[in-house]
Amino acid sequence: MAFGQYRFFLFMSAALLLLTEVFADGESNGPVGIGEWTPIKNVINPHVHELGEFAVRDYNYRARKNLKFHSIVHGEIQWLSSGTNYRFVIAVIDDENLRISNKYVARVWENIAVGAKMLDAFTPIND
Repeated sequence: MAFGQYRFFLFMSAALLLLTEVFADGESNGPVGIGEWTPIKNVINPHVHELGEFAVRDYNYRARKNLKFHSIVHGEIQWLSSGTNYRFVIAVIDDENLRISNKYVARVWENIAVGAKMLDAFTPIND
């Protein structure tokens, strides 16, 4: 096996382990089709947490805000041929009053094969 093929094999194995960790809960929901939204059972997973932080950071940059990531309340995942969509409900801390002030729905697209991610949406939830 050539070195490039070996690196690709290792990368894909690591990606599979990461995705298995995101969904590990001891139960099987059966096969998930491409394009279907599926709940993320382990929203405290470090990779999911990092994507939530990325969403808040990118929103702050675009909107010139200063929100602080607090937690992911709920998450869903959608497999695509071009990557993966994540939809999160994120609790944030408003820097002005230093309390959890609002929740936002964020949608992040990620393609781990090329190391790309993009914030598609970040909208407040009005309680």
